[in-house]
Amino acid sequence: MFIVSVCSLKGGVGKTSVTLGLASAALHQGVNTLVIDLDPQGDSTLGLLGEPASTVDIAEVLSSPRTETIDRSILSAPWSADATSHLDVIPGSSRSSLMDSPTPNPKDVRRLRDALDKRTHQYDLVLIDCPPSLNGLTQMALAASDRALVVAEPGFFAVTAADRALKLATEMHEDGIAPRLLPLGLVVNRYRPRSVEHQYRLAELRDLFGDAVLDPVIEERVGLQQAQGGAVPLHRYEGASGKRLTADFDALLQTVLDSRQHS
Repeated sequence: MFIVSVCSLKGGVGKTSVTLGLASAALHQGVNTLVIDLDPQGDSTLGLLGEPASTVDIAEVLSSPRTETIDRSILSAPWSADATSHLDVIPGSSRSSLMDSPTPNPKDVRRLRDALDKRTHQYDLVLIDCPPSLNGLTQMALAASDRALVVAEPGFFAVTAADRALKLATEMHEDGIAPRLLPLGLVVNRYRPRSVEHQYRLAELRDLFGDAVLDPVIEERVGLQQAQGGAVPLHRYEGASGKRLTADFDALLQTVLDSRQHS
C-alpha cells in the first residue's frame, strides 16, 4: 500500500481537483485506490459520491482508530461501478475540524497511521486529500504517508507556500514523526499559458525548486470543474478539454507510482 498526501498551504489552488484527477487516472489504469477525504469541507466526498455521506466518516475513524471503525467507514465510489479495479472513499466530515489543532501532540499525529495499519481492505494506492493548512489534520496525513505531493498555483504567494509545505514534510521525516515520508514534488495547477504573470511565476518556481516542480503542469481547463460538478470521473468526461486533461493526469499518476522506486 502506497500512501500519498495531496496537500497545500492555502485554499483555492485546486488540491481536491488534483486528488480527483489522480483517482480517475488510477481507476482508468486499473490501480485499486482509496481516497481519504481529510478536508472538513468534504469536496472529495461530494465529487466521488455525488452527495455528503451519512455513514461512518473520517472523524469517527480518527476518534476510534480500530479495525471495525475503519472498515465500516470505507465506501465504494459509484465511479467504479463498471470498472475492473475498485475506487473507494473514506468520507470527509466537518467534525474533523475539531481535531485540526495548530499544535497537535505526537499521539494525535499518529491517529491516521494507526487506523490505516488496522484496515483489512487492500489497496495499491491511497490518496489523502488534506485541508488547506499545515495544522493537525495535514500532519496526521503526512505521518501516515510515503510521499507528500504539494499543489500550488502560479501566483505571488506560491513560492512561500510551497517552500513551507515541502519543508514540513522533510522535518517530519527527519524528526521520526513520519518515518516513511519523502517529498514527491510540486504540482503547478490552474496554469494559464497565455498569462504573462503565470509564465513568470512558473519560471520562478522552476528556478527555486528545480526538479521538484513536476511535469506536466496542469492547465486551467473548464472540463475539470464540469466533470467534478457532474460527479463523474475525468476519464469519462466527453468535453473538448477532456483528452488533454486525462493525458496530463495519466502522466502525473505515472510520476506518483514511479516514485515508489525511490524509497
